[in-house]
Amino acid sequence: MNRIEAINSFINEEDRVVDVGCDQAKLSLMLAKRNMPSIASDISEKVISKAKSNISNPLIDFRVSNGLEMIKEGEANTLVLSGMGTHTILDILNNTKLRFDKIITISNNYHDILRTKMNDLNYKVSKEQIIKENNKYYNLIVFDNGNKKYTSEEIELGLNHVDNDMYKEYLNYLLNKYLTIKESSKDKNDKIDMLIDLLNNKIKSIS
Repeated sequence: MNRIEAINSFINEEDRVVDVGCDQAKLSLMLAKRNMPSIASDISEKVISKAKSNISNPLIDFRVSNGLEMIKEGEANTLVLSGMGTHTILDILNNTKLRFDKIITISNNYHDILRTKMNDLNYKVSKEQIIKENNKYYNLIVFDNGNKKYTSEEIELGLNHVDNDMYKEYLNYLLNKYLTIKESSKDKNDKIDMLIDLLNNKIKSIS
């Protein structure tokens, strides 16, 4: 399963989707095959123009938009933010008054910050899934409305993962990464030591 297929798997028939940063609108094409309309949005006019020239489907509404500025209230209840960094995701959400029932993210970095700041915006983690594509790991997180008091482990390593085998593989990858960092560093790093302890405990718990 690739990233687009994984995102598609978390979208239900009643969801009205806007995909911000849609690139070539592959998600919208998948949704159209399910007879579901969607908004495919990107900040690049060139990207949208190319997608429109390649795709002719009345179920796909193409828009050039900086974040959510061209999306009207009530048009969508499900937001997809994929292929961008955590700070970009947070900037998009901090610059809109729109609310969503579901937000699906695949952030390139800082998942601990994403979980924390999304909670501040009144979005809590519903489910997570690790996807391995082209030998790289991606962390998909589904948020819904509400707040949650997370443990340190949940902030750093996530929660409610739907594929424990892939999750464990990812945790072992992270453990080896941080052990290598620790061995190559002459200075004590409390954050690295904390992560190694969390990873060891979590891996044992899902063995």
